[in-house]
Amino acid sequence: MKPARVLLRLSFFCGFILMAACWSLAAQAVVSSDLRLDILSSQTLSGTAGDFVSVQVTITNISSQPISDVTTYLSLVDTQDKLPVDLEDWSAEKGLFIGTIAAGQTLPLNWKIHFVKAGRYSLIIIASRADHPVPEVSSQTTFNVNQKRNLNPGKVLPVALGMPLVVGFLLLLLNHRRQRELD
Repeated sequence: MKPARVLLRLSFFCGFILMAACWSLAAQAVVSSDLRLDILSSQTLSGTAGDFVSVQVTITNISSQPISDVTTYLSLVDTQDKLPVDLEDWSAEKGLFIGTIAAGQTLPLNWKIHFVKAGRYSLIIIASRADHPVPEVSSQTTFNVNQKRNLNPGKVLPVALGMPLVVGFLLLLLNHRRQRELD
């Protein structure tokens, strides 16, 4: 056999071994999840800045074994600016520690979300557990938050209308008092 042909067969064999090793690693990297997150709320929630909405979710253990150390989190992204949102003002409960979920058990989860700023946002729920390298992610819910129209921004309207009235009243009172002293 010619050396070029041997080299060609050897390279095909090495390529096959390398490809099989990659498939094996890829198969190990794919981890099936035993948790399912379902958002029961509408896929699109709308409101005005300042409103509160409730996001209802169920988490289900679809395996035949109990799952322990489960924690769920909210993740909110501003889709206009393409930035994650700090949940400090949006929700008092960013994460919920669930603990153990029995086999086949479904638990309800509820987050109260405060619309803080006008814009378009995307929300997902993430469930992680200590013994599982890949978290489970829910479907996406979109928030359309409209700007709040405020006729009295900063609560200045009472001051803007009240101060001239008070000053006018004081001037009338002083004028009336002066008139009485002159008479």
